[in-house]
Amino acid sequence: MAGKVIKNGLRWLVICIIVFLISIFLHECGHGLANHLRGISCSTGFNRVGDIYKYPKDVDFRAAYRNASESLLDFGVPITLLLASAGTFCACRLHGWSQKISWPIAVTNSMLRLIPCIYVLFVPLFTGNVWKEDEYETGQYLAQLVGCSALAYLPAFVSVLISIVCLFFLLHKGKQKMSRWMIAGYALVTLLGYDLSLYIANWLDDFIRINW
Repeated sequence: MAGKVIKNGLRWLVICIIVFLISIFLHECGHGLANHLRGISCSTGFNRVGDIYKYPKDVDFRAAYRNASESLLDFGVPITLLLASAGTFCACRLHGWSQKISWPIAVTNSMLRLIPCIYVLFVPLFTGNVWKEDEYETGQYLAQLVGCSALAYLPAFVSVLISIVCLFFLLHKGKQKMSRWMIAGYALVTLLGYDLSLYIANWLDDFIRINW
């Protein structure tokens, strides 16, 4: 029994890491595509957007990109939220292999926006410091564009809301098949997969890049 639990946990960990990495890469490609459509040359990888033909290890990695004009046109966050929403819908409505494939897609992409945006919303409250993520930068530009500072944290709030709704439906579905202890165990393994995938993504970022 214990061996089966460990085996299932390790299998879920590996699946989560793979799906996390693919999702992060697609998220960054969303940034690259949006920049390409705006006529801005850049490179994307597994974590950071920078100058074309450059790598994060380069000293002048964002020398030109740092001065790029701001815009609301960006596909990074929408791609992640779309994967989370579509994955949740399929995990809750489909059956068989389609459902099994949808579960990790839904869980990982929900977490990819939930965790960073929680930092965006709550770090300023407790420390007075700013936590920069895609939603924060979009919110700041939106607030300046409209002239309403209250909109600064709206994108982060929307990402948190969508992610929580997705996880709520997944949890409700999971309770029909698993005990609370199993759900808690899978949740801990998923968090471990999240941390490990970010570490791997940062490493891959220096080797695998797409130039837009």
